Amino acid sequence: MKICEGLHQIKINFHVTPQIERYVYVYILTGEHCYLIDTGVHGSEKKIEDYLHQIGYQIEDVHGIFLTHAHPDHMGSAYAIQKQSGCPIYASQAEKEWIENIDKQFKDRPIPNFYSLLQNSVDVDFVIEKEMEIKLEEKLSMRILLTPGHSHGSLSFLVNHHILFTGDAIAVIGDIPIYTNVYQSLETLNQFLTIPSIDYYCPAWDTVYPQEVGQEKIRQAIHLIQSIDECVQKIMNHYPLLSHDRLFELVCYQMKMESFTQNPLFKKTILCHI
Repeated sequence: MKICEGLHQIKINFHVTPQIERYVYVYILTGEHCYLIDTGVHGSEKKIEDYLHQIGYQIEDVHGIFLTHAHPDHMGSAYAIQKQSGCPIYASQAEKEWIENIDKQFKDRPIPNFYSLLQNSVDVDFVIEKEMEIKLEEKLSMRILLTPGHSHGSLSFLVNHHILFTGDAIAVIGDIPIYTNVYQSLETLNQFLTIPSIDYYCPAWDTVYPQEVGQEKIRQAIHLIQSIDECVQKIMNHYPLLSHDRLFELVCYQMKMESFTQNPLFKKTILCHI
């Protein structure tokens, strides 16, 4: 789907388990060449290539893959697309090991169906260690931001000073809040609010937000994280010897998130508040 001139979005559906269906968005920047923000799960390369043909490009026109982070639904088809196009991959130094060694990633963060969603490690050509700005083409520039919280090395990409790609940094109300560090998550969200003149916020797990809607979504995400933190701290103060399992159950109940009690990633979210 075309968002605006030079920006397209592709929805990638996938199954974490046969019962649990999820989706993720891949973005395409177009100019003289093409650039991908994330790549979806393994097998997404065919859908991406077909879409490129529809808008007048070939897979060989992809001149860069920019990974917001290393999770399977974001880097799953990076190997196949790089192999076909020969393009470089840009990713965080903090997650380079997970990207280049998916067995290490699975050991550290086991999730169901991991090796179906992500089958190949891939080398990182440009390692991002600090905030920087790069010129992709004459009319296409990108500021790369360090925005950890959802994962320890998440990146966001600000294109031409008015389009912000946020990966999974903005928790969606009603969906599973997943982050590894509560303080970094809040810092990242507050950082987003300080960036002026954003026309489009482009998250990976929700639709594109125009400026005012995006800022409200960010404030809602901040409030959600703060509410979870208050709940965790209150329970811990009342029951200091509570087991982690029981703490998790009580938080889910009090936050009316009982449907997430079987999700190990959400449990990690809650435990990062301790």
